[in-house]
Amino acid sequence: MNFLPRRVQYLLVLTLALWCLQGLFRLLFWGLLSELPVAVEGYLLKAFWVGLRFDLRVSLLAALITLPWLFLPRFSAVNYPLLRRFLGYWFGIILITILTMYVLDAGHYLYLNKRIDASIVRFSSDIAISTSMVWQSYPVIQICFAMAVTWALGYWLHYQFLLPLLSQEKNRRRWYINCIHVIVIGALFLLILLGRWSLVPLRWNHAFFNGNTQVAALGLNPFVWIYDTARFTTDSATKEDLTPHFGTLSYLLGADFPSGGVAALDRWKTPTAPVVGAQQTTPNLVIVFMESLGASHIGAYGNKLNPTPNIDTLIKQSRWYPHFNVPARSTAKSVFTSITGIPDVSAIKTATRNPYITHQRSVINSFSQHNKHYMLGGSAGWANMSALINNSIQGVNLYEEKYWTSPIVDVWGISDHSLLNEAGTILSQAKTPFLGYIQTAANHSPHTIADDQSGFTVQPSSDEELKNNGFTSLGQYNAVRLLDHNIGKMFEQFKRDDLYDNTIFVLFSDHQASSAKVQHLPEYIFQFGIAELPVPLIIHAPAMIAPEIDNTFGSLPDLLPTIAGLFPQPYLNTTLGRDLAWAKGKDLPAYAFVQDSRTSVAVNGKQIASVNHITGKVVSADIDEDGVAHITAKANPMAAAATAYYLAAQYLLKANVAKSQN
Repeated sequence: MNFLPRRVQYLLVLTLALWCLQGLFRLLFWGLLSELPVAVEGYLLKAFWVGLRFDLRVSLLAALITLPWLFLPRFSAVNYPLLRRFLGYWFGIILITILTMYVLDAGHYLYLNKRIDASIVRFSSDIAISTSMVWQSYPVIQICFAMAVTWALGYWLHYQFLLPLLSQEKNRRRWYINCIHVIVIGALFLLILLGRWSLVPLRWNHAFFNGNTQVAALGLNPFVWIYDTARFTTDSATKEDLTPHFGTLSYLLGADFPSGGVAALDRWKTPTAPVVGAQQTTPNLVIVFMESLGASHIGAYGNKLNPTPNIDTLIKQSRWYPHFNVPARSTAKSVFTSITGIPDVSAIKTATRNPYITHQRSVINSFSQHNKHYMLGGSAGWANMSALINNSIQGVNLYEEKYWTSPIVDVWGISDHSLLNEAGTILSQAKTPFLGYIQTAANHSPHTIADDQSGFTVQPSSDEELKNNGFTSLGQYNAVRLLDHNIGKMFEQFKRDDLYDNTIFVLFSDHQASSAKVQHLPEYIFQFGIAELPVPLIIHAPAMIAPEIDNTFGSLPDLLPTIAGLFPQPYLNTTLGRDLAWAKGKDLPAYAFVQDSRTSVAVNGKQIASVNHITGKVVSADIDEDGVAHITAKANPMAAAATAYYLAAQYLLKANVAKSQN
């Protein structure tokens, strides 16, 4: 290794030594603590490999903590024996920290059957009781003795074999050799920190790839797991907080609350207007998630640039809900809400990133006859969505970036045309009935127009035309046109594959691409700061559903209950959603949440109200025929609805968590 600088040699060997130590602890965990079989099984090896990559990341970070002793100008451990001695003491602190963490992790797992996480701080509330519990439950003296022996051995090995690397004679190298060293070593360190060959780094959700908590435990690293779980607040609304609002929620959702179910809002629902006959062959379901396609960019809503001719034609042949919105502007939040039926009102980032709440109960599991497929062109590791998908959708087949044969075109993976084409091929070969959830992504910056043989051509437009129709750039305009083009191609493929007639297609979007003011949308959405939330909901099945413009107000939590309402079977609804066929004609509000200001909004087309959950400020207004909101002095019923929805969403984020598989 003399061809490498002394400091680099030390860092690499130290990283390797700490990695071997953590790898040994992982083997001991698997063999002695976990109830998993010690066997050469694919899922076990995958979990172990995930864990080893976490271990390598932690080992490198621990090694990098020694940098102050190595790179101080002139005064460093490579020049002075005294500083090498202090570096040895520093290593001793690192080593005892690692040993202590793994001992605590082992005890935590034996006590609670789960890896140590940030909730360990709860035991510090009464240190005397916690200490007594540990003393009475574990052989503390023997454990401390074993730690001391291990620490002494590690310290001696570091002194004998690692510190001498720094006292070697300096090897003179040419400047370009040093540059190569910097580039190669820097790239290696970056790859180790990422943990995988992808733009999306290795994250905790990669350990939860099959929904089994014990398998996930084999793949977790205690340092990483504590860091991940420490970022999320454990505060939430309780059933008692909801007590004053059960009357409002009963009115909004059409059930008596609190219920006697697992959560206070559990209820069994019998569809009021099913379109599938009881004796009819069960149709397939295809749910298409149209990235960033808000209402302002669709011709049917009044956009004059004709950006969506295929979708406009589809709307005329479908049941269309023009007054539909998502609760919050975020792709990850919309993914979470579309699967769980719960508005993501998380205070920190998104609910998909919270490892405590990824095992959600979902109406999608009521489609027990359907084989479920979730498909996206990029990585499901983004925003940790894969954990939510795998843990909340029973038996789901998740297809992402690495499964496709088409080339990756940008950060979002393969092109939408390629995704829809390959997804259609998979579904045409799938067992029927099937449920396919296809998540597009190309209508998103950088607005890539891929050379994927789809036949799409770019169209010019003036800056003034773009601005008047809500487009921020020509690239955005053509990205919307490309999405529309690909939707048209998708339906052509389903017709060719004889899947069209017996399939119910449901199309929606995750949010609007911009909040630019346009004349063809109602004024109140701009007045109340929810201009990015109106999106289309289109249900297309000409053989079963007559074309209709349904002016019922709804939001994304209503998606799955509305789909379930198309079938005759009763289903368990644990969400904040309702069947829009049931809500028709009742003037019930849709719910929206503005995360930046922590404000809830409820609107039914006649009235609107907002409630700021930080300041408590309530703004109520009546909406005139032109869509303009006029502020009123007195709070209207929408304010009560907004508050009830917000507290219920906070409550359900945790109350709806399903018991994970063991």
